[in-house]
Amino acid sequence: MTDSGLSARLRQQSRRAGLMVGLTMVLVIAICIFGAAVIYAALSRPFSDLIPMAAPAVQVPAAATLTTPREEAPAPAPTTEAQSEAPVVDAAPTEPPITEAFAPTYQIGANSSVNFRSGPSTEDPIIRALSPAEPLQYLDEDQLAPNGDRWMKFRAEDGSEGWVLEVFTEAYQP
Repeated sequence: MTDSGLSARLRQQSRRAGLMVGLTMVLVIAICIFGAAVIYAALSRPFSDLIPMAAPAVQVPAAATLTTPREEAPAPAPTTEAQSEAPVVDAAPTEPPITEAFAPTYQIGANSSVNFRSGPSTEDPIIRALSPAEPLQYLDEDQLAPNGDRWMKFRAEDGSEGWVLEVFTEAYQP
């Protein structure tokens, strides 16, 4: 003998319990995801030199134009036979300015890439990420951070200049 009312009540209570377990699981998963995002955001700033980040795009100012949209360019002067027969002389190619030769004195010593910054602080923008063992030329300029870390100014092989923490560098080994 079974009581049909008792069976119905037990099934209903079982459904409610299953629904509560499912809602609790969803809530716990949401809290874990949100907590991980908050922890990552809080720790990404102090560890930004260990986590390579994409450098912000640098906008190059547009070159000045000779005419404005409202002005019209002057029409070319008509050529005569004497002018058209004159030999055309090419201008001498301009040579790039002579720069100091790249002489590496240090290299990146970490096992992962390190951020190359425009200034001696983790607050300064990232120029690019330097790969391990990338050669650098020390520019005889350094600065101490408030926490005692030493920032050193370097030139990379591509000619870009920036700052790296001393702890991520080592003497150059060809």
